[in-house]
Amino acid sequence: MSLTDPLPFRLRVPGIDALDSQGVRSISYRVEGLLHLDGDTISLQWAATRNSQWVTFSGVTDEVDRSPIGRLEVPANAIASVRFRAWWTPRLELQGRSLEVFEGIPSARLGVLRLKIRRRDREQASAMAAAIDRARRLPELGAADSMTPPSL
Repeated sequence: MSLTDPLPFRLRVPGIDALDSQGVRSISYRVEGLLHLDGDTISLQWAATRNSQWVTFSGVTDEVDRSPIGRLEVPANAIASVRFRAWWTPRLELQGRSLEVFEGIPSARLGVLRLKIRRRDREQASAMAAAIDRARRLPELGAADSMTPPSL
């Protein structure tokens, strides 16, 4: 396992359950993806599956729809903070510097993206969080180094 390996994640997207005069309808979503860090660019790829079930007086209908693969590249300096929480359900949380930084990613809200991580990938996620944090602070560190006077 290295930082060049993609980090698998899942996104939590709430489903819909409804009961009306037509019958019972249940829609669930499963969104899975990969996170890559290439230098100072964070790449996200994801695919969503929607499962729909309708139970009516005439029978049961099941449908499975798969969306096209979604992609987004985010410069590391567009990230304000990164947190990895490894307790019961591991999560990697990215806070953008603007509200639209994760626009188009399912479940991203107000510039925050929460990625669910499998327990077996906790070490890789922790290393990825540290690498993203370093990459997002590189411009700051470079500016601080340039302000240091040369030693004689």
